[in-house]
Amino acid sequence: MFNIVRVDALTHILPRYFATEREDIVRRDRTFGELFGSSPRARIESAEGLVASMDDAELDVAIIAGFGWTDLQLARRANDYLLESVAAHPKRLFASCSANPLWGQAALDELDRCFRAGARCVGELHADTQGWRSHFGTELDDFMSLTASRGAVTIVHGSEPFGHIYPGKGAMTPDRLHRLAHRYPSNRFVFAHFGGGLPWYSMMPKISSDLSNVWYDTAATPYLYQSNVYSAASAAVGADKILFASDWPLISQRRALRHVESDEHLSAIDNAKIVGKNAADIFGLEQV
Repeated sequence: MFNIVRVDALTHILPRYFATEREDIVRRDRTFGELFGSSPRARIESAEGLVASMDDAELDVAIIAGFGWTDLQLARRANDYLLESVAAHPKRLFASCSANPLWGQAALDELDRCFRAGARCVGELHADTQGWRSHFGTELDDFMSLTASRGAVTIVHGSEPFGHIYPGKGAMTPDRLHRLAHRYPSNRFVFAHFGGGLPWYSMMPKISSDLSNVWYDTAATPYLYQSNVYSAASAAVGADKILFASDWPLISQRRALRHVESDEHLSAIDNAKIVGKNAADIFGLEQV
């Protein structure tokens, strides 16, 4: 066991191949194309770059994630890189491998392979580009059953119904995220980007009763909300439900931490939960 102080619950790294063959991959994978095709300056970073950023920001651990892949070969290649990066930095990085739930048995095989190699969680999933935004029918059941049986958290990209427009925003809005959590109560979910604002709706008793299996990360929050969002969300759902995440390299980890720290209404105890303890608990990092 090692002492975890601060955890970044969502970062993204990719193998060098994704940078050198960027134009080809934009054409092959719908999610990658959505995120990187319309923004040629969007950064692709390595594990080494992430660890250097963590050292600079004084972060102990990061969850490294892929994206909601639509090309199976690219998913495997990206997942391999995540697992290799964990092997190279076993006390700093933990992998969240990804697959498309609509791949059927191929998705289950890929997740099983990654779990056997040490992956801690699944995602980040992008329902819009992967094609399952509007229907949570039986085609997701086996995928969710596998992740639940392994005790693995599933990270899902969340979208605000309006507000800031950005590449890959999509329309996985609070109502759809609520339906997903309600359909799969045995699964644990982290809804990225404050779940598109779902914490505010969870103050409705009828909605909150369906969200006991949901946590929220703060990925890209400096782009989306004022800094008092952390204390406001803590009041709405409880600080235990919020995980600090930068969405690095989209936003620097230092900037993301400063944003949390600038919330004058957030207590020191709640800050410690958000910036480290909650992620350590939900991802089982204290067991390492």
